[in-house]
Amino acid sequence: MFVFVETWGLRAKNAIKSFSSDVLRLLRASPLFGGSVVIASIILGFGPMLWWQFFGKFIDYSYSARGVGTVTSDLLHAAIWISILAALMTVSTVYLAQTKALSRSIGLTIIFWAIGATHVIALLPITKAFLIFLAVIFIGFSIVHKRIIRIVIGVVLFLLSVSTVSDILFMMTRRSFSVGSMLEYSGVILTLTLLVAILNIRRLKILLCAS
Repeated sequence: MFVFVETWGLRAKNAIKSFSSDVLRLLRASPLFGGSVVIASIILGFGPMLWWQFFGKFIDYSYSARGVGTVTSDLLHAAIWISILAALMTVSTVYLAQTKALSRSIGLTIIFWAIGATHVIALLPITKAFLIFLAVIFIGFSIVHKRIIRIVIGVVLFLLSVSTVSDILFMMTRRSFSVGSMLEYSGVILTLTLLVAILNIRRLKILLCAS
């Protein structure tokens, strides 16, 4: 276990140094272009979590507004932020889609790490078990090479997300969560699951296509 942790720690340290060097090189080569790539990546990295939060509030405020029979300022505020975040993420996606090589690699790295960090932090008070099992599955995809075991890991990943969302739905019916919070946490769970799948997309293709 100590050797495993030490090995992964060294890899992480080297990866951080290499990434920092690449970002500085991009910014020095073209401050305007490099800065735009970093800003767009940050928007796409932090935007999804913010969008889920405001979407959840929008649903809850919709119920409240319906109860009083008028559009409340909270509902209007949530709707505006949903629209602004959606617009910013759309523009950032279109912009980053035009980048190549180093700039695209930097952008994707920022996006994946930011999405992962923000979604994990959001779920920590709710379901630590899901995060632990998700980390185990992610590590499993990285170190396992046998096709049958990868198939099992892929199935477990799907079942884990479905089971956790079901738990959130059950908690909502017991009034532990509002409908908006249930949708927010369900969206965060599915986003993290999708992120793990995307990061291992090559392994999943091998899993599905290997003869």
